[in-house]
Amino acid sequence: MNPDYQQIVELFGLLPPEVEADPESELLTNEDEQSEPGIVIGDANLRRGDYGKAVEHYQRALRKAEGEEPETRIGLGSAYELLENAPAAMVQYRRAIRAEETLSEPHLGLADIYQRYGKSREAIEEIERAIRLEPDNPHYHHKLAEALRKLGERKKALRAIQRAVAAAPDQSFYHYWMGDLLLHMGRFEDALIALRAAIELSPGDDHLYALASLAFWGAEKYVEAIKSVRLASDLDPEKGVYYGLLHRFLLEAGQVEDAKAEEARAKTMDRYDRDLLGRFLDLAHYQPT
Repeated sequence: MNPDYQQIVELFGLLPPEVEADPESELLTNEDEQSEPGIVIGDANLRRGDYGKAVEHYQRALRKAEGEEPETRIGLGSAYELLENAPAAMVQYRRAIRAEETLSEPHLGLADIYQRYGKSREAIEEIERAIRLEPDNPHYHHKLAEALRKLGERKKALRAIQRAVAAAPDQSFYHYWMGDLLLHMGRFEDALIALRAAIELSPGDDHLYALASLAFWGAEKYVEAIKSVRLASDLDPEKGVYYGLLHRFLLEAGQVEDAKAEEARAKTMDRYDRDLLGRFLDLAHYQPT
C-alpha cells in the first residue's frame, strides 16, 4: 500500500484494493507438442508469440480434420493477422463464418483488418454483426466505441461504451475509456463519475488521477484538481509532466509559494512531457490569466 493511500481514500472515498495473484505462464515441452492435438499446440504458440509455428500446427490440425473446424480456422486467421498477412487471415475468417454462422470471433477479426486499412464503415458493420451474435460481450461494444470515435461520432461512441460498462461494471478499463471520452467532449462532471468508478477498481493507476485532475479543473473544482495531480505524481514520481501540471495549476489557483516549490521539478520536463502537458491543459479547457 502506498504511504499516501489515505489521501486517496479521502479524495475519492475508496476501499482498499484486493490483491490478485498473476496467472502462471503456460509453457510447452517437446513431449507436449508430440502428444497434444494441433489446435492445442497452435493456441499455445499463439499465446507465446510464435506465430509461424502456430500456423504450422493449425494447418496440421486442419489436414487431420474431417470437417471445416471453424475454431481452428479462427486461430489460423489470428496467426496470419499477427504475421501481417491480412489476405490469408481474411480467407480463414470468412471460411470460419461459412462453416458456423453463429460464431462472433471471425467478424471481429475481419473488423480489425478493415480498421487497419482505413475501412472504418466496413469494420463497424462487422463489429455490429459480432454484437448481434454475442450482445453481452463488453469487448465488442468497446471495439464499436473505438471505431465510432475514430470517425468523430462521439455520441454514438458514448452509447457503445456505456453498453460495455453495463456488461462489465467491474472492469476499470471501460470506466476509464468512458471518462476519457467524456473529458474530450468537455463533459467534466460526467467524466468525474466515470473516472471515480475506474479509480475505485484500480486505485494504483496514476494516469487515472491525472485525468481526474483535468476533469476537476474543467469543472472548476480547483482544490480537488491540485490534490488529484499530487496523487498522480506520488504514485509515479518519475513522470515530469505531473510536476509541470501541478506547477501550472498552483500558479493559476494563486498558490504562488507552493508553485515556486514545484518550479524546479517542473523544469525537468523533456520535450515529450511538454507536449503532453499542452494536450492535458487543452483537455481541461485551461485558460491562463
